[in-house]
Amino acid sequence: MSGEATDRRPEQHHGRVVSGARKETAPSRSRLVLLCLWFVVSVLMPACSSSGSSARSAGATRASETRGSLDTVLSRRGAGGGAARASSPRDVIVSEEDWTYAGRSGRIIITPHFRLHTTLGDSLLLERFPRFVEVALAAYRTELGGLPEPTRRLETYIMRTRAQWESLTRALTGPRAPVYLRIPRGGYAFDGKGVFFDIGPYDTLAIAGHEGWHQYTQSTFKQPLPLWLEEGIATYFEGFRWHPSDRTLPVFLPWSNPERFDMLRTLAADDRLMPLDELLVSRPQDLIRSADGRTLGYYAQVWALTLFLHEGAGAKYRSLLARLLADAAEGRLGQTLRDSLGTEAVRTAMSRRVGDAVFRVYFNSDIAAARQEYETFIHAVTLPGTRHNITAGRSPLIDR
Repeated sequence: MSGEATDRRPEQHHGRVVSGARKETAPSRSRLVLLCLWFVVSVLMPACSSSGSSARSAGATRASETRGSLDTVLSRRGAGGGAARASSPRDVIVSEEDWTYAGRSGRIIITPHFRLHTTLGDSLLLERFPRFVEVALAAYRTELGGLPEPTRRLETYIMRTRAQWESLTRALTGPRAPVYLRIPRGGYAFDGKGVFFDIGPYDTLAIAGHEGWHQYTQSTFKQPLPLWLEEGIATYFEGFRWHPSDRTLPVFLPWSNPERFDMLRTLAADDRLMPLDELLVSRPQDLIRSADGRTLGYYAQVWALTLFLHEGAGAKYRSLLARLLADAAEGRLGQTLRDSLGTEAVRTAMSRRVGDAVFRVYFNSDIAAARQEYETFIHAVTLPGTRHNITAGRSPLIDR
């Protein structure tokens, strides 16, 4: 779920709902049912190009890249940081200071890119949270292309209790607070801030992976992405596993998302996939009013669409995706659309943030042909026998 307080984008509130289970296991598919309720109350406001052998090593490669990204963060952190290799979750911490909120003692933890306000006591979640958000930010900036650093530290709040979170939400969101207060679990992004409360280590971090993308784009991008891509990329960063040699270092693996995969497979098997042209013009807040669970299907399909654009059809769209993201970040998206479609079409596309304009200009003007490629990709990745790769965080096409 994300929220905007600026005038440069229409208001949006989206998210991933997970349960409050305290054990450190991946959220079950049934937890996604909560998404419908979350979205109601908050909006009313990729064939894989890798060879089999190279894909099998993808997890190890991603783990190595994660370590490298973290070392880069450390080399820039200042305050006596240096370029020492990360060996502890605390290596990302630049400084700490006392903080009090509503009479409750806490602390502010400064990292290279975040100011983390927290009332958590010493806990597994607090130990892992600073490193998690720094690694997540590095993934946002590098996984889908080269994107800019935030120009300021991102204000993030992680509260010990829901009551504290509710009080903070009232202070931060003002008249919009009743909408956010109806969120059952986890947190949200609003005006470039991340606001969370503790629902257990894995579940809180899974939400932070999704919402952190919204927080990053809200605070850093000069122009907004279309909703289908904004939400697709947020779901792309839901999947993570812990580094095999360091259980405090997250490795982001976009295929490691059994809940989205299972929904996608069900839609494909039942011949209920939303056609691409319809997906591009859909808004989850409109789909939520249907009685057939189409919102969960929407999120599964925009997850798959992001994977398709990054990996599918021989990866022919990968560089175009990177270009689109860079253009939105640097403020060139509107002019690119205007040069191709004219001023009126751009006004509609940029204000409503839905429609096929961005897809046609950046990826494929033949939507029917793109739909065939996209659906071929979905049917390939959801064939029987592919799910074991999902649970391992690998592309389901590696054995094909």
